Amino acid sequence: MAHSQIRFTSVSIPTSDGQRLAGTLVEPLHSNGVSVQINAATGVARRYYETFAGFLGTRGFTVLSFDYRGIGGSLRSPAAAEPRMLDWGRRDIPAAADFLAARTPGLRRAMVCHSFGGQMLGLMPQAGEIAAVLAIAAQNGYWRHFSLPHQLRLLLSWYVAFPLVVGLIDRIPGWWLGGQPLPGAVARDWRRWCCTPHYLVDDDGYPLRPHNHAVRAKLRLVSFADDHDFGPKKGVDALMAFYPNAEIERLHVAPADWGLQRIGHFGFFKRDMPLPVWGAQADWLLQAAQTPFNARRSSRTG
Repeated sequence: MAHSQIRFTSVSIPTSDGQRLAGTLVEPLHSNGVSVQINAATGVARRYYETFAGFLGTRGFTVLSFDYRGIGGSLRSPAAAEPRMLDWGRRDIPAAADFLAARTPGLRRAMVCHSFGGQMLGLMPQAGEIAAVLAIAAQNGYWRHFSLPHQLRLLLSWYVAFPLVVGLIDRIPGWWLGGQPLPGAVARDWRRWCCTPHYLVDDDGYPLRPHNHAVRAKLRLVSFADDHDFGPKKGVDALMAFYPNAEIERLHVAPADWGLQRIGHFGFFKRDMPLPVWGAQADWLLQAAQTPFNARRSSRTG
């Protein structure tokens, strides 16, 4: 990767409730006119996306990655309330969007969303301003969207193991999910959503969709045939209903389609992903972001 073409800068992102989020801004030497916000998966720190962000930078994108509150470098202040997963969507993602927009006036706005990051678009007041979204393994996480063997495992997790562990130590250890430790309130939000058919709900159990109809982006939803544990095809398909006015394209990829033996839930962002694969998605993101809103079809594709 040609780092001479890009600059990495550590940034601090203010939120509406006085928190500070750790972020990394990638700025290209020559801009292609599009900024990209990377919304991370549950419990995944921004450094995981650094190589991909740098690749986008070499293609002319200005890229912001960041850590949700309570994750990675975004540790809460002593006086702050315990972070919730709901805060990631209604406060942190919008704060990052405002920060990037202020740093890149005049650029078209796009997002790359991994898993959880693609579920939250409708919580953003700026939902209608995003021109293009590449959503990788973003799903409706309700447990019945999984295959029968995985449903049995999830029943044990959500109704036995999670309540027991969170009740004892008020967090989910990082090794359990292969990422960062999850604060107790984050884990409780996640469990409640995954046990609810509507998935993303408020504290009273009602569907939470404040700005979903405002999402008019070109939205490419990508799932992987070997992603059985976190992003099964049925779950990704179910997320389409969250964004009724988006122009959706669905890709379901077998690893062999990209000349690979495995991809799973996390493989797309790993540094050994073939560059032509990243390049094809970057080309789509650029073209989609540059399409004027008034030139878009109102119906879905794919």
